[in-house]
Amino acid sequence: MSADDAASRDLVVVIPGIMGSELVDAQGRPVWSLSAGSLVRAIRTFGRSVRSLTLPPDIGDAPPGDGVRAVRLMPGLHVIPGVWSPVAGYSRTIDFLRSGHLGLTAEDDRSADRIPNLVTFPYDWRLSNRYNGRLLAKKAGDALARWQTEPGMRDAKLVLVCHSMGGLVARWFLEREGGAALTRHLITIGTPHRGSVKSLDKLVNGVEPGVGPFRFKLHELVRSLPSMYQLLPTYDCLEAPGGGRRALTGAGLADLDSKMLADSVEFHAAINGDHQRPYTMHKVVGTRQPTPTTARVTAKGLETSFEIDGSDQGGDGTVPRLSAEPSEGRGSEVHEVAEQHGELHGVRSTLDLVDGIVSREELIWEGTYPEAFGVSMAELWAPDTAPELVVPDLGDRRLRVTVLDEQRERVGTPVIVQPDGRAVLDPLLPGGYEARVESPVPGGPPAVTRPFLVWDPTEFDDLPTGTEPR
Repeated sequence: MSADDAASRDLVVVIPGIMGSELVDAQGRPVWSLSAGSLVRAIRTFGRSVRSLTLPPDIGDAPPGDGVRAVRLMPGLHVIPGVWSPVAGYSRTIDFLRSGHLGLTAEDDRSADRIPNLVTFPYDWRLSNRYNGRLLAKKAGDALARWQTEPGMRDAKLVLVCHSMGGLVARWFLEREGGAALTRHLITIGTPHRGSVKSLDKLVNGVEPGVGPFRFKLHELVRSLPSMYQLLPTYDCLEAPGGGRRALTGAGLADLDSKMLADSVEFHAAINGDHQRPYTMHKVVGTRQPTPTTARVTAKGLETSFEIDGSDQGGDGTVPRLSAEPSEGRGSEVHEVAEQHGELHGVRSTLDLVDGIVSREELIWEGTYPEAFGVSMAELWAPDTAPELVVPDLGDRRLRVTVLDEQRERVGTPVIVQPDGRAVLDPLLPGGYEARVESPVPGGPPAVTRPFLVWDPTEFDDLPTGTEPR
């Protein structure tokens, strides 16, 4: 391939978020994977392995030595119930980069005369982002060196396309492992640069009861993960008893491991600061979606709030708007998309942006559509209940909801959003779904898609139960 034949002169690396890589054990057997078929089967497999996947205390930045390894990006809708937000698979992102005028060559497309210029970075998302950032340095550096041997590609650099926590892995590579000199663009999509209250909620309050019999073992797993601690908010997110806000450090939250919390603070301090970046950082941030942004301590635990200092700034439903870009350089190269966290990386507006950056074409970004809206919906539903969503800022918009299954096939007939903003769906069989909220007429506001899970914990009574949480 010559320089004249390539739409991209650079090497593209796609880095998924937490839970976005398939994991296998030392014998190559899936422990978190969609290879067996449905999402429900993937959760069952994971549930049987949850005890062995829990990390030992004080693991720090080391691997656990349990033989677990990441093999590929999760292709379809995935979620470990009660741990993080449901996320659409990465196949749409990869297919887009391989098709069209970009025509990137993926690793599995290569032949004797074609070196790949599209690389994915699956990683063990349980582990520290420092550890995975070092692995990224090895893989991306080696792949770029190979690509630079192609005719006309000697000056090629990296373009990192990162979803969610993948952006934190990339930033460690860039700022601490020498990756900055190799990189032309960093694209973060829904990355919690300043953390997420969702992580705080799960670490303190634990996994919700509706998850079923392996809830407590799942809670032990979550509290053992360095990566989950490195997703904690770095801004003052706790409402102080006397007014104002305070940071997590020094708050004395008994359910947070003080050593892992301090390590998280050190991690973020190391990737921030006065860096003269030779690369451009593009931030795709979700907007308009109701998003937990602050929290307060109550007698029953931690209570989250959509507001900060009396203002609802929104976000992508998981990452607050204020957290989706680092403090340093705020307001530059920011691209707003009114979409949910688990869908941001696959929507057309984001993909078009990535296309323009990779192809080095002139970018024209019009910002968030003025009629964009948010969607609020629980992530977990029982099969015998009717899932319900709310469009809090419906106004006079006319919207409908279409449900898609794991194969993105339509389920049932569309449901009209009522004038009060509510839409009640028909009960569904266990599985992963996406509720697509859109205008029924051309020219309306962009659609918002909310992924969710229908889960019947009574079918999983044979999974490990564990003991009561601490």
